[in-house]
Amino acid sequence: MIMADEIDILVDLTGHTAGNRLDVMALKPAPVQVTYIGYPNTTGLPTIDYRFADAVTDPLDSQQRYVEELVRLPHCFLCYTPSPDAGPVAPAPCTKNGYITFGSFNNLAKRMVIKCKPFACDTIRNNFLRRLQDEGIEPARVDLLALIPLNHDHLQAYSYMDISLDTFPYAGTTTTCEALWMGVPVITLTGDNHAHNVGATILQQVGHEELIARTKESYVQAALRLASDVQRLHAIRRYRIAIVSISLREKMQSSYLCNPREFTRNLEDTYSRLWRKHCLQHVELSAVDNQGQPAPSSEPNTTTGPAKKVKITTEGTELDGGGGAAAAENGSHRGPAYVHPARSPF
Repeated sequence: MIMADEIDILVDLTGHTAGNRLDVMALKPAPVQVTYIGYPNTTGLPTIDYRFADAVTDPLDSQQRYVEELVRLPHCFLCYTPSPDAGPVAPAPCTKNGYITFGSFNNLAKRMVIKCKPFACDTIRNNFLRRLQDEGIEPARVDLLALIPLNHDHLQAYSYMDISLDTFPYAGTTTTCEALWMGVPVITLTGDNHAHNVGATILQQVGHEELIARTKESYVQAALRLASDVQRLHAIRRYRIAIVSISLREKMQSSYLCNPREFTRNLEDTYSRLWRKHCLQHVELSAVDNQGQPAPSSEPNTTTGPAKKVKITTEGTELDGGGGAAAAENGSHRGPAYVHPARSPF
């Protein structure tokens, strides 16, 4: 089907996660293949040409190795569309509680209100509490929340915490964006690999680099400093400059992270650049196949008039314009995406 539709660029959004389609990518059904978003490491498949990231998750001096060629998208490799179910930002709970509440809504396998689906099981809850007690944390100080079915209720649960603690070595993505959108500052720890640095690229976009820790010690210190400064906690939720009031949500809303139009323009420009590169390589290979005879033209004819609509589909859902990347980030990445720009004659 992919070959019959003459797909030019095939994009994998799952990597080695459940329900992946890497068996399709291994067959190389499209001339250009990309892996993106859904997996924080190389696929290991030589049939996938590129991996999308950014300069924070994968800096130029990164030692992480990929079989794919790394392409750093401008600014940030993520685009977040806030849920319409999100209610208003609640005041910091320390105001009424008289103490600071740390929280983490990340997957339990990645790393105090802690919310995770397995906590619906009493055995798992008790085992987890015993592990915390072994670390010197009294069970009475910890609330373990099970899965909250309704998205509105899930987002409102962020109001239980004053500070969100990002996970390490696998940083959160959607959970970090949700916490920030609900007015909760997130402290993250960077490292040497892509999976360590996703929280850092998100925080940089919303202008809170001071919440990015470089060492485990500075992570703890950042949490202690923020917890001991209640006024700063309130200021982060509602930052005031003179008579102008800018909330964390408003800062996020005006950031590149929540700008689907600009993000999509940059993503489409990247796809176009990769396709032109492929066409140029095709011309060079054709010249070799012609036993040294010069190609009809020294430049590939990649201009076919105004660019056609870019179509991206994931599991039967069409995403175009600004919604594509945001929908993938919000959990719809269940297979390859298909990008079919204006075709060149090659």
